[in-house]
Amino acid sequence: MKKVTPSPPYSLNDSKLHEAAQRAFKHYELHSQPVCTPSEKLFTVRAGLSTEEALSNACEMLESAVVSAYDCTEHLEGSSRKQVMAVVQLIEMAQLLVDAALHRECPAA
Repeated sequence: MKKVTPSPPYSLNDSKLHEAAQRAFKHYELHSQPVCTPSEKLFTVRAGLSTEEALSNACEMLESAVVSAYDCTEHLEGSSRKQVMAVVQLIEMAQLLVDAALHRECPAA
């Protein structure tokens, strides 16, 4: 005879789920807390930094990265040069995204 109504879904007890997660953390040597606290970071973003300032600085850094990558391509040949040119293209695409966000955030008057 076929069962007409399905069995209710299996529910996990929160404590059992937590215990299983802790076993997984222990097994894979993961930490449930972040390893790096904010005070241990080498660089931080200044509190109160405006979106315009952040995007402008990111834009300048991307421009510098493109110039550096183009300089590298002058000394490379073959597949190495093609790889660096692919990186240039990725940087330029990121530059377009940052530029678009900057123009949306702070449209030119």
